[in-house]
Amino acid sequence: MSEDRLFPKSVDEVILEKVRFFFLPDRTAAFVKNLIDGKVSERSLICCNSGCDVCNETIYNCYMAVKKELEKS
Repeated sequence: MSEDRLFPKSVDEVILEKVRFFFLPDRTAAFVKNLIDGKVSERSLICCNSGCDVCNETIYNCYMAVKKELEKS
């Protein structure tokens, strides 16, 4: 837990922080939340190299960063 905070960050706070870190649109946070909750399989996040507006590889990297952050707390 951070010394600056009375309570640890919520899952939603961690997700939004990482979404913004990876320069993803805020709307992506709901999708990452579904990945964390297991409602969407992480296997669906495969980059197809077609230049998508929001690349699945970037979402996957964000998802892994969120998982890592949540494991620490």
